[in-house]
Amino acid sequence: MIFIYEVYNKDGATVRGEYEAGSREEVVQYLLRRDLTPISVEAIRGSKAGLDLSISLFEKIKPVDILFLVRNLSATVKAGLSIVEALDILIADTEKKMMKNILREVQALVKNGQPLSAGFANFANQFPPVFLGMLRAGEASGQLERTLTELGQYLSKEYALRAKVKSALTYPIILLVASIGVVSLLLIFVLPRLTKAFASSGVELPWVTKFFLGLSSMLTYSFTLDIAVIFFATWFFLYFRKTKIGRKFFFILISHIPVANELIKKVALVRFTRTLGNLMASGLSAVGSLESAAQSIGNQKYEVAIKAIVDDVKNGMTISDAITKFPDLFPRLLVSLVIVGERTGSLSEILITFSDFYEEDVDNKLKGLTAVLEPILLLIMGLLVGSIAFSIILPIYQLVGHFT
Repeated sequence: MIFIYEVYNKDGATVRGEYEAGSREEVVQYLLRRDLTPISVEAIRGSKAGLDLSISLFEKIKPVDILFLVRNLSATVKAGLSIVEALDILIADTEKKMMKNILREVQALVKNGQPLSAGFANFANQFPPVFLGMLRAGEASGQLERTLTELGQYLSKEYALRAKVKSALTYPIILLVASIGVVSLLLIFVLPRLTKAFASSGVELPWVTKFFLGLSSMLTYSFTLDIAVIFFATWFFLYFRKTKIGRKFFFILISHIPVANELIKKVALVRFTRTLGNLMASGLSAVGSLESAAQSIGNQKYEVAIKAIVDDVKNGMTISDAITKFPDLFPRLLVSLVIVGERTGSLSEILITFSDFYEEDVDNKLKGLTAVLEPILLLIMGLLVGSIAFSIILPIYQLVGHFT
């Protein structure tokens, strides 16, 4: 149950806040332990809780939310606060309703003696496997403070990598949308005005003009139908790309683009080595680290390969020997570095260093992909607009020649 309290602090100022507890007495004891003088303690009614739940249904925990959560949790733990007190501060400072509700649930479990990782494990669909894995490892090794710092660094680099990929694709997407917009305007507003003139001229229209006139008739037949088709196509695209078949389809499609295929491979390697290195550095076993890395990598080819590697490692094979079975996925440089890391006992540090090195290569590949896509999209846009213009000019030229 959630309570709203009003208290006097040490300076005599009035402070309001929220706290989750089983009874008012528990809230009062909590406030007294913090040298606060209670004025009033009231339970939140069901309508308020229902409102929070309804708002949460339309919210989503984003990577940046998890990054800020880890950073703030790390700062409060470093300051010497207990996990319960740290979560209490985070709950008060968090504005997103969904995250606030999750933190309240986690705090309630921690109060009942559950570890922090077990609390967040109840919301595994909202947090990446590496987040839960590093929390478990940090608690098991008694180095939660250091683990939270490392997790914050990992999430910061992963967020930066995502931002680089999105930034590189923004301009090509704008060009693509602009091309579709220009072509749609020509087909919807320009060609229909010329249809009657072409029909009454008696001139035999070329096939390219007939094609675009037919396409224009389809688009202008019913705007309500157009909106319904666009809405359905958008919904289907968003749904299909989240399914297993959809992810495989788009992966195969993108893989046939030479520059994009190499970029996808390098991004997967960066995520794999960084995740595996950080998990092993936090104290998680090799098998557990590999399993979490497979779930975090976001690439089906690598997921299948890593699961096979996990089975080999469970049977006593070293990681270096296991990854040599997939030379098309793991470069020889990585295999050599893993061999050195296993021999010297510095595998986690070597993996993290490799991920940083490859991330620079990803930047170069992103620039190369953008350099390839921009002229291609401009060429496509020019060909489409030019084709429509040609389909208009050609019958006009024939019409003029017919009357001269």
